[in-house]
Amino acid sequence: MNDYIGIYSQKKILKLYSKYVNAPKVRTFKGFGFGVIPGEREGIRFKTLEGSKAGEPPLEVINCRSSGGVFNLGHHNPEIVQRLKDALDGGLDLGDHMLLSEWRALLGEKLAELMPPGITKTTFGVSGGEAIDVAIKFSFAYTKRSGCVSAIGGYHGHTGLALATGDPEFKEPFQWNPPGFKQVPFGDIEAMENAVDKKTACVILETIPATGGVLIAPKGYFPAVRKICDDNGALMIIDEVQAGLGRTGEFWAIYGGLYPDEKVVPDFMVLGKGMSSGIYPLSTTSYKPFIESAVFREDPFIHISTTGGSDLGCAVAYKMLEIQSDPKFLNHVKEMGEIFGNGLKKIANQFPNLIKEARGRGLMWGVEFYNEMHTQLAMVSIINEGVLQNYCGNKKNTLIIMPPLITKKEDIEDILRRFHQGIENLLKILNK
Repeated sequence: MNDYIGIYSQKKILKLYSKYVNAPKVRTFKGFGFGVIPGEREGIRFKTLEGSKAGEPPLEVINCRSSGGVFNLGHHNPEIVQRLKDALDGGLDLGDHMLLSEWRALLGEKLAELMPPGITKTTFGVSGGEAIDVAIKFSFAYTKRSGCVSAIGGYHGHTGLALATGDPEFKEPFQWNPPGFKQVPFGDIEAMENAVDKKTACVILETIPATGGVLIAPKGYFPAVRKICDDNGALMIIDEVQAGLGRTGEFWAIYGGLYPDEKVVPDFMVLGKGMSSGIYPLSTTSYKPFIESAVFREDPFIHISTTGGSDLGCAVAYKMLEIQSDPKFLNHVKEMGEIFGNGLKKIANQFPNLIKEARGRGLMWGVEFYNEMHTQLAMVSIINEGVLQNYCGNKKNTLIIMPPLITKKEDIEDILRRFHQGIENLLKILNK
């Protein structure tokens, strides 16, 4: 196709991937009937190099996975691409992580303007897992404790301390179960009260657990968690890697995006995926300034990230924040989210024997089935209708659907039509 897409046939690329990267992953995708390679990509869609079977034409797919928010602005967003080109032409490169940086300063200022009140400092990284590690590590440094409470089914990454917060199926294969880490059911305030004590350094939660099933906490849950942390001298870490940056129709899910009248201010706000704008990797750990003194007072170089907060990445992220924090942009997400949510609820009501519930906020929705096998079959059936989504890794009876935030009304209607057709096709198969 060009010098970067379609260099080899899809068949050859799959063989190369299997031989040199990850053979089980190739087998899994082939098992789902989606053993394809993404090729041309633009906006909310991408095309595969070829069809799922030899001789079939390429598939055109609406990306309602969005890679967990990486593609909030769609694929190859022209404003973001131009920003990166301009930054390169303007003389920027990675920068030196040991030196001071103009663009880290500018992006730090921009984040402070947008964060819930009082969160004004930012440490930069490359991935969300790295950013979670930073938040937990800094909590340990400030409190001089090493206890951490997280939610069962939550997901914060596959790196060291982030991995320690996760479910056993992620940790045990790597013999990784450090002391002091506890899990409690999400949304259960009594369990949280029992778990947090004077040995707890931090509580870490996703505002809307994505891998956990797009769970919506009961009203009052997060204010209560804030109070429990305060009463015990623990710090509150909120992971908005997927739910933040306007995904709910408010810029922050924790600050009005979950419930309009609940504006909770955590001690840490962690961002990843969407900070890349689908173009340049970047993650951030933002926090209240009192934490800085405990971490960096004795040694300002005690934490570094060689490519975290690169000058190029910061310039790109700054442009993304300008776009996504615009009130018109957020109103668009709210409007599209209302249409999408109502549509998914209508579909759930039309298939009451298959679907238990549709729940979510903005353009982040989960559709829970009664049967785990039906969920996976539904995922494949809907992909066959041209809509990419996936089931939740820690709640496999639930599909997670996250269209790009730039999705228009006609696209939402198209997605809902295809989703409905995918469920109808599944029902026909099950009734045979």
